[in-house]
Amino acid sequence: MIQSPHSMTRATVVRAGRRTTLVVLPAWCKGQILIPVETWIIMMATGQTRGSLPGTELQVRARLKARTEAGLALQDWEPINPLEPSVIAATPAATATPSTV
Repeated sequence: MIQSPHSMTRATVVRAGRRTTLVVLPAWCKGQILIPVETWIIMMATGQTRGSLPGTELQVRARLKARTEAGLALQDWEPINPLEPSVIAATPAATATPSTV
């Protein structure tokens, strides 16, 4: 049996649990089926915490002609709008003040 090739498509996070995150692919089954993905995969791809994942949009390679969620063979997750380094920075660097001698 020949499997269909992977295509890059959009995914949206609907719900993020401790172990499993549910996403939808609008290009597969009109986005009406929730697809389970391990939460750590989405967190690593986005650099976000679990609490901030719902609503996040990503690109993913998928077999869109698949008949089951397992047949999608999701891979290569990437955020559509990645956070800029300035947003990710935990705290700003301390400002040095010149000392007078």
